[in-house]
Amino acid sequence: MSKQNESATSKFNRRWLLKSSSVAVGAFGLPAVASKLKAADQSSGPPAKQAIVILLQGGCAHQDTWDLKPNAPAEFRGEFKPVSTSLPGYQCSEHLPLLAQRVHDFNVLRSVYHATPSHEAAIHWVLTGYNYIGANTTTKNRNDKPSMGSIVAKIRGAAKRGLPPYVCVPDKGQLGDRVRYAAAHFLGLAYDPFESGMPPSSAKSAFAMPPNLSLSKAVDLRRFDHRLQLLSELDQLPRELDNSGMMEGMNVFNQRAYSMLSNETTRNAFDLSREPVELRERYGNTREGQEAILARRLAEAGVPFTLVNFSINQEWDTHTTNFKRLKQDRLPAFDRAVSALLDDMKQRGMLEDTIVAVITEFGRTPKVNNNAGRDHWSDVFSVVMTGGGMKTGQVIGTSNARAEVPHDRPVHFNDVLATIYRQMGIPTDRVHYHDGRPVPVLYEGNVIDELI
Repeated sequence: MSKQNESATSKFNRRWLLKSSSVAVGAFGLPAVASKLKAADQSSGPPAKQAIVILLQGGCAHQDTWDLKPNAPAEFRGEFKPVSTSLPGYQCSEHLPLLAQRVHDFNVLRSVYHATPSHEAAIHWVLTGYNYIGANTTTKNRNDKPSMGSIVAKIRGAAKRGLPPYVCVPDKGQLGDRVRYAAAHFLGLAYDPFESGMPPSSAKSAFAMPPNLSLSKAVDLRRFDHRLQLLSELDQLPRELDNSGMMEGMNVFNQRAYSMLSNETTRNAFDLSREPVELRERYGNTREGQEAILARRLAEAGVPFTLVNFSINQEWDTHTTNFKRLKQDRLPAFDRAVSALLDDMKQRGMLEDTIVAVITEFGRTPKVNNNAGRDHWSDVFSVVMTGGGMKTGQVIGTSNARAEVPHDRPVHFNDVLATIYRQMGIPTDRVHYHDGRPVPVLYEGNVIDELI
């Protein structure tokens, strides 16, 4: 870690401890003040109760969406034209017309960066806050550190009995399920995500619940309860011999599975048929649209963290025909789904305590390649954030004239994660132990002050 990063991290940790930790205050000999701060923290709670994080896996072209460069040479600016937005002086892509009208309801970060243009390592980074050197689709295709959703599940837990604390829509895989970096790793099986299964691509199609929330017609809840009890009695493995925590995790997993199966509220949260067809159509007759409305239902039911994968197999990885693919496929579905999600949540009063973040593992190369595409680029890219007590209507940071590097207000991707954690009341210097070694939630990262 560089001296600059060490300084930034130390500054962040000190600020967090002084603002949020009664233990830190007590360490300075002020137990009475610490007690009052702790009581105040418990009474008010964190600003965000839930988070919905939408992943544009493959790498979204920042200069064709949120960071257009109309004055750059043609081989850099590309084919899309900028359009005015609801935020005076800011323009975005012409192919985001619905979101352009709603920029006042969210924030655009145009100077985000990290250090790797590799899909595997970058996906791991944005989902965990840790680089994974050598990540690949064969030998290093599982988490090296716990995912953000698993951290939230561990610290915040389920909001209601029977609800999973962490859901992946549709599943926890990336790169066509060749890597899986959304899991809990050493935190244990109990904090792995619950997978929703694939939603339909039509607003009129049924999606009652995931298969693992359905009992066979031959097995009612009474028989299921008996089988679960029998399984528990047959399990004679001494817990003291299980140093890995696997058995404890399986116990929690089994109990949660039973709670979900027997809980009508939980099953209803996944039941898209309870939504009016007109509203589902407003989200769009696309997989992305139905994923977005499912995410809203889960957050509304009280699921603390939902990761929504808007890409099944690198659909945002536009090495070829970038402009055609974005114009005809990616951007229309994205624009409609996210704008409907924001409108719907705003109308329901959910944005006040629910974070919505749109992330991607990196951006695309400033210069268009010979196949009318753009390649991997992690030196600068864009992120959208709103809700959960954050200020809105801001464009934070700029890239240089050709969208190559941050020009001002650089934002490391860990700053994005630190801000989400902060709003959810999770100190990033909190540690968990792996093989006896302390692992902090984040090893670096500063809260984005403009958002708080």
